Amino acid sequence: METYSRIFERVINMVVAKRVIVIGDGPSGLVAANKLRFHATEKELEILVIGNTTRHFYKPDGLFIPFGYKNYRKSVKPVEFLLNGGIQYIHDEVIRVNSEEHIVFLKSGKSYMADYLVIATGNRYAPEEIPGYSGEAKHFYDLQKALELRETLRGFQGGNVVIGSTGTTIQYPQALYEFAFLLDSFLTAKGLREKTEITYLAPSENIGTDSNLTGFIRDKLQEKKIELHPNVTVTSVNQKNKEVNAADESKFKYNLLLLVPPHKGQKAMTQSGLAGETGYIEVDPKTLTVKGNGSVYAVGDSNNLFESKLATSGYLEASFAASRIIADAVGGLSDDQYTSVAPQINITGKDRAFTYLGTAETRIKAITENKGDFMLRWTSNDTYFSTIVRGMV
Repeated sequence: METYSRIFERVINMVVAKRVIVIGDGPSGLVAANKLRFHATEKELEILVIGNTTRHFYKPDGLFIPFGYKNYRKSVKPVEFLLNGGIQYIHDEVIRVNSEEHIVFLKSGKSYMADYLVIATGNRYAPEEIPGYSGEAKHFYDLQKALELRETLRGFQGGNVVIGSTGTTIQYPQALYEFAFLLDSFLTAKGLREKTEITYLAPSENIGTDSNLTGFIRDKLQEKKIELHPNVTVTSVNQKNKEVNAADESKFKYNLLLLVPPHKGQKAMTQSGLAGETGYIEVDPKTLTVKGNGSVYAVGDSNNLFESKLATSGYLEASFAASRIIADAVGGLSDDQYTSVAPQINITGKDRAFTYLGTAETRIKAITENKGDFMLRWTSNDTYFSTIVRGMV
């Protein structure tokens, strides 16, 4: 006679594993895939990740690398190393997605069908949309650009520095004023601050995520003698005259230009009929599902939820989508609706920062700068690589 354990094992083996395809091997894609694997066996879920990245750069470190405050080698890991065991990684490029049939078409000519799709394709940069941008403007949103900016700062001897964005939809928007604060500290230490004028161009009236934070940042910029110009829409860069041109015909002279390139979603999502010209996928804000399809999710920078593309939001969205899939496919608890409560650690100088926590409706009003928050942010890649991206938290 069979024991209960043998009967249970035989029943489990009869269950056909459902397949989840995660499109994208950036932060949100890695978190979603690893969360799924962490909470389901290979007999329950088959997980495929499709991406074309060989190394994964922890983007928040891009803020520190130009000043020499971080060793860039600690900010990069091989993508396949970051995937938990039991996840199939397909190095290819997605050219089209049939969300109704759950079919993913690849550049290699292959196609895959799944029971669930998690789209985590992130942003792409479109510097060609700003005439004069390429070859002139600097930024730190990828590793190569951060290292190039480091070399530029090493040789900088003073002048006009212009810091700004080319749009309101942007990854990690607070990094711009954080860069301004770190630059102030960096130049002061080198004895170059009095020889430098720093100008910050904000694309809207609100610099922070709410009026309280905006007021604090405005005061901090004024305290550090950083000139603020809100509501500036950058239209072009005049390389010959070293000027940034704005929509209201104002011009800003520079010797060093740090300008975030225009952000767009992926072209493949537009070609798939999942997004408009911007490339950002429209999702149900309560479930993160696409076109009402309860088994297709778009998370992180790939969707249209927020203009401010925060890393913490991407992690939370990926975790939510994974929990919904687990609950549906395997069984378990998950939240009925997605709620974003994303803490922010804001840098205000070389050894100062503060944490801002809550939703848009309920923010902590007290802002206290301290060394502890700075160290948490400075060492955040350790936590990210060891636990967050692994789906352990």
